[in-house]
Amino acid sequence: MLRILTSVLIWVLVGRLLGSEEILYYLLIGNAATAGMGSWAIAAAAWDRYDGTYPLLVIAPANLAPAIMGRMSIWALGWIVSSLLTFLILLVAFDFRLRWDVLAVVPAFVTLMSLSTFFFSAFLGSFSNLYPPARNLIGWALIFGLMTLTGINVPVTFWSEPVQFVASLLPITHGLQVLRVFIDGGDAATILSGVGIELAVGIGWLALAWLSFNRFAERGRANGSIDLD
Repeated sequence: MLRILTSVLIWVLVGRLLGSEEILYYLLIGNAATAGMGSWAIAAAAWDRYDGTYPLLVIAPANLAPAIMGRMSIWALGWIVSSLLTFLILLVAFDFRLRWDVLAVVPAFVTLMSLSTFFFSAFLGSFSNLYPPARNLIGWALIFGLMTLTGINVPVTFWSEPVQFVASLLPITHGLQVLRVFIDGGDAATILSGVGIELAVGIGWLALAWLSFNRFAERGRANGSIDLD
């Protein structure tokens, strides 16, 4: 938790150094709402292979995806709690006052973004099983991509249209955008539309992760590529 707070504070204080309250609060909302989201699910997928868990699951005549993703889901819970605690601490530290209705709904936004990010990281984690030593590289690529492209530190509109299209397929992008709209008192139609898109993105990555893990299991059953090492 201390590492998360330190990392977020570094970004938020950039706004203060620039002397802009607008930039400070932009960075505060973006980094606080997504503070706990990370790449541990990717590493966890590889750890299970190192621990010899996969062979025991693959030999069972059942779907591999729910078992693996269920084991990894503890990380999503940790992301949600860490983000909410960071959000609360930063609001107090920077005396950033939000309406009560916003405070009541923030946990729902954070949960939605955490789950969609978890599904995306689970999808990437299925590929780390093919070459476990690459798990950290994949994890850092995930963090860099999300922090750079999804509007956490830089508005999505800053990028070219092709990059904006890529960002629209990533988790967090739509959820964070609609959270900012909600805080600013935006209209209900825009908010509901953004929530729906973020939900659709999350479901899409869940489906891809599900298919990818099952493909991994089928491949292992066919050629014995899953070992106990």
